Amino acid sequence: MPANKKENIVFGICMCFIMVFFMGLLNISIHLGGFNLNSIKTTFVAFPITLIIAYILETFVVGKINHILLEKFVKETDSKNSFILFNCFFIVTMMSLIMTIIGGLLGGDNLQTIFTEFFVRWPRNFCAAFFLNILIAGPVSRFILRLMQQHNKEESKETPKEELKETI
Repeated sequence: MPANKKENIVFGICMCFIMVFFMGLLNISIHLGGFNLNSIKTTFVAFPITLIIAYILETFVVGKINHILLEKFVKETDSKNSFILFNCFFIVTMMSLIMTIIGGLLGGDNLQTIFTEFFVRWPRNFCAAFFLNILIAGPVSRFILRLMQQHNKEESKETPKEELKETI
């Protein structure tokens, strides 16, 4: 898991990037009547603003609430997998609730339509997002984070040698 602010930002951006793109593609494809070139184009157009909104929400609202919930439900003696599952469950629950509404608004739906269809859209979004997070976004983001951490370890080992060479 992220060990510092820089790693936390990289991890968060990776997670948001994957989740926003694929959840956007799913919902836009459903909204436009199927997966086609138009739904892909629309996803790319909507992606930047949706990514920014999702990252801000996750970082400044959902992430804070998630941290509080994790402290209540996961103890230091629990396994890493229990932490990952609780983290995924809390984040996906909160983000899917909020983004179901925001996605509808960004898609041009009025509030009446959003709330009328909420109990159809949200369970679908929750299930898709949960499995996307567990099976793809989480593992890919953790892999990128591990690469970053390994690079940082190697770089910190090399730094004293380089400094020593410069002094000679």
